[in-house]
Amino acid sequence: MANNLPPSHSVEKPLPPGQQLAATDKWPIVGEAAPAAPLGAWTVSVCGLVDRPLAWSVDELGAMGPQDALQADIHCVTRWSKRGMSFAGVSLARLLQLAAPQAAARFVSFVAYSERGHSTSLPLEDALALNTLVALTHNGAPLASAHGGPARIVVPGRYFYKSLKWLASIELLADDRLGYWEAEAGYHNQA
Repeated sequence: MANNLPPSHSVEKPLPPGQQLAATDKWPIVGEAAPAAPLGAWTVSVCGLVDRPLAWSVDELGAMGPQDALQADIHCVTRWSKRGMSFAGVSLARLLQLAAPQAAARFVSFVAYSERGHSTSLPLEDALALNTLVALTHNGAPLASAHGGPARIVVPGRYFYKSLKWLASIELLADDRLGYWEAEAGYHNQA
């Protein structure tokens, strides 16, 4: 049984200006190729300003009890949108509760297994308020590598470049650190 996160970022809101709906049977693939990290060795860690740095295999994340589920509209800066995308996995809030964030932690940086050192960041308060999810499945099936599997971040209510593919680590920081798209491509840090 899934723990359903509030559906506050889903369906029936108008599309952002300039966006077009992708075909219902299509999920566009944008960005670099999937990394070569072997699935069995894939871990997701929580580090930085935490009292208990932790790491989990994908199997351990999947076995953390009832999976958290969310449904959200997705909007990519390349102008495609999809309504009502369904994801399940482990909420960022649950993982951080286990790692015990320190009082100085004000930002969270998500870092990918990727050749270009892809990352993105958010104020920690925003990431929690938006019900950020470490997604392991899409529509009930394991998340495909082309779409960020085996584990990706999903940040409802933000453009999809904030929903980092191929999650390797979640780092809590005192000061913000711009990610790849923000620093290299000039994307707005709060979009």
